[in-house]
Amino acid sequence: MSDSAVPAQHKPLVVGRTKPATPVVDGPETETKPREKAPKQPKPPKATPPTAPLSPALIDLRVGHIIRAIHHPNADSLYVSTIAMGDPEGTEHTQVDEETGKVVRTVCSGLSGLVPLEEMQNRKVVVVANLKPVNMRSIKSAAMVLAASPPADDHASDRVVELVSPPDGAEAGDPVYFEGWEYGEAKGPEKQLNPKKKQWEAIQPGFYTSDELVVGFDASKSEVEGSLKGDLIVNGKGNCTVKTLKGAVVR
Repeated sequence: MSDSAVPAQHKPLVVGRTKPATPVVDGPETETKPREKAPKQPKPPKATPPTAPLSPALIDLRVGHIIRAIHHPNADSLYVSTIAMGDPEGTEHTQVDEETGKVVRTVCSGLSGLVPLEEMQNRKVVVVANLKPVNMRSIKSAAMVLAASPPADDHASDRVVELVSPPDGAEAGDPVYFEGWEYGEAKGPEKQLNPKKKQWEAIQPGFYTSDELVVGFDASKSEVEGSLKGDLIVNGKGNCTVKTLKGAVVR
């Protein structure tokens, strides 16, 4: 008879096949303390980039070539100019002029009624190229044309305004700077002046015209440190000038 046929009550008891119990040893209880976390090290503060000292070299002044100018369609006081100023193709806020193939910016200026429109055609000017672009009556203006006027009421009906002219031989895109604050990689200009820092507003009051009709900068009339004066020049080509206005404000 096989084991499977033997009734359960007649099967022999098998001893020793179960795992023996682990003996309990009396002794002091041991507590498992949680591992203490190492304190987090504070992150070093991010280094703030050094602030460039206030200087007219922060302003990107260039020779611009006005290809054409028209009346602003939505504002009687504004002109809309198409100006080449040496930008590489693809630069932000530029486009290629279909007629000439030049890379240009659109610039609005409040010169209508102050400068004859014919004086705004096919001529060289000095532009501020790194102001933040602004919409002027639905047209985005991507630079500013420098002009001079007497230090009087800006809203006077008889106000005289003259464009700042670069020296003969200057080409669109030529850097323009004040002597003593050389334009160059080490000193500027800023890619774009920060409106919150009001850099333009702090520097521009030092722009003036001399008795020789040369545009200059007087640090003592601005927030720039010191009292240095310097003429506005295109390197190797000469001074930037106005026609007749002496002791004028330039902006």
